[in-house]
Amino acid sequence: MATSLFVATGNGVFLAEPNGAGRETRPLGLQGKGMVRWILADPSCAGRVWAATERSGVWRTDDGGAIWAEKNEGLVYKHTLSLALHPATGTLYAGTEPACIFRSSDAGDSWVELETLRRLGTRKDWTFPGPPYVAHVRGIGLSPSDPDVIFGAVEEGWLVRSRDGGESWVNIKDGTEFDSHTVTVLPDGETVISASGKGLYRSTDGGETFAAAYAGIAHTYLINVAVHPGRPDMLFTAGAEVPPPGWRRPEGAGAGFYRSEDSGASWSRLTGGLPERIGPAPRSIAVDPAAPETVFVGLNDGEIWASRDGGEAFDRIVTGLPPVLGIAPVPA
Repeated sequence: MATSLFVATGNGVFLAEPNGAGRETRPLGLQGKGMVRWILADPSCAGRVWAATERSGVWRTDDGGAIWAEKNEGLVYKHTLSLALHPATGTLYAGTEPACIFRSSDAGDSWVELETLRRLGTRKDWTFPGPPYVAHVRGIGLSPSDPDVIFGAVEEGWLVRSRDGGESWVNIKDGTEFDSHTVTVLPDGETVISASGKGLYRSTDGGETFAAAYAGIAHTYLINVAVHPGRPDMLFTAGAEVPPPGWRRPEGAGAGFYRSEDSGASWSRLTGGLPERIGPAPRSIAVDPAAPETVFVGLNDGEIWASRDGGEAFDRIVTGLPPVLGIAPVPA
């Protein structure tokens, strides 16, 4: 049976439910709360979903979207862009603008800032190209094998890493890109993939050293990396030819979908079932934990494309939504 999807968009959260080969969509709430930049379903608690909004902080539903509650106690900044949940401890993290990381040990009921991130001397170099020129934590990566290891992708400010649960931080600049978007720690705890506005960067020593790792990728303005839950060496990502100012070109952003079968060392483009040229920009990618060969890609024109065979062929399953900024398969 096809999986339903929680979808974060430029105007609220939607549910995309199976309807034949595609999905039928309906709004679940948070319209008018600002863009929903991240959507996260709790695999251990049916119906629990968190949403990070740009104007009103973090919201949570415990009943699959019927009722949403604002969860901002201790969250100093309500411009939230990223969320991460540690699979073993259940600790929740949120990234904000300005570039700070907050932690919750009670599913978002209360938050504590990891304040030492503010003390990094290189923080003065962080910025953002558009007004108000303030950097933010666009992505958070957690080590499945070590709950004390936390990464943040700063747009724009390279990567940050803590090995002691947020007590201290380093800014990782060598081998990474200033315009960092997301960071993913693979299950081995040693392989770390950073997606950026200028390609992918990879570490095989837990983040000590990074090197460019986007051989085969021609669309280098990249979104997140999705990991196949049964084959951690198989990864998926997508990117645009140009950064957002170029998305308004007559030919559009120019999108490409990609797969790696060697833990991100090399990549191949996926073209099955896709138009020869994809104009809209990809904004999110996800793998279905209940059906690991199923991959979803959301675009900024409100479409979602899906592959049910590990990326060999794609079908368009959703149209007509606001820009799709996040996809979370409903846990089985």
